[in-house]
Amino acid sequence: MDDTIPIDGALVAINAHLSTLSDSERKVAEYVFKEPKKTLYFNVRELAKQSDSSQAAVVRFCKRNGFDSFNNFKLRLARDVFRESDERYIPDLELESEPSPGRVIHGVIDRTQRSLASLETTLDPAFVEAAADLIGKASSTFLFGVGASGVVSYDFMQKLIRLGLPVFYTSDTDLQLTAASTLHSGNIAFVVSYSGENETMIEVARLARSRNATVITLTMDTINSIRSFAQIALLVPASERIYRQGAATSRINQLAVIDILYSIMVSKNLEDSIKSIDQTMAVTHKGNPTRH
Repeated sequence: MDDTIPIDGALVAINAHLSTLSDSERKVAEYVFKEPKKTLYFNVRELAKQSDSSQAAVVRFCKRNGFDSFNNFKLRLARDVFRESDERYIPDLELESEPSPGRVIHGVIDRTQRSLASLETTLDPAFVEAAADLIGKASSTFLFGVGASGVVSYDFMQKLIRLGLPVFYTSDTDLQLTAASTLHSGNIAFVVSYSGENETMIEVARLARSRNATVITLTMDTINSIRSFAQIALLVPASERIYRQGAATSRINQLAVIDILYSIMVSKNLEDSIKSIDQTMAVTHKGNPTRH
């Protein structure tokens, strides 16, 4: 990912060229000045609609103000909007009003397929195998994550329990911090955070490392704070921006990594794994063979 952002924001450039804009282009400029943050979430079609202009006018507006492309315009506008918050990424959204269900279905599936294809080249097989081996032999594995990453951790907890392995997870962040402060060298701290910059998870990773636990992280493929504490860093593609509607492809990629780890762990100890899985299924499906 190219994370360089032009030094100058967009608003100064637009203001400098305001007198040269046509009436339709000026409508776009006026909307951008009025709603700069909302503009970041729109594609060309929706910006045209919101500004009561046209798609052609939006394209001309970009060229007239010296932006190489619509994306370059949004990058520079993000410089203005998020200047004080010092965030690195703009929204990974191109929202539009009432798209057809078919269009939404195609878009989500297409993004997911492309993201999963990228995962295959991003994830290091040697690191995955090493992580699976360590978790299988650990005295206990402590899982950490909040929000969507917490959902991923919870899913992994369910899988490890099915294999009869000692595991801990709670969604309570105070308890996560407490647990991290009690780890020891026989424990695994498995820390999930897409951005790798969640403050609570940074502290969890720091505590775990200071307690001589083995730290395994699952973050996006960038240099980040949480990854710096890891003995084993599992990576997913940087497929989403920090500002986004909600974790989508990142969550799917993280869950895919958990499925991969689980499959490797099952295959390494197939007989005992089958026995454990059968035991847990017998308990949860007792009296209800259709339950799953």
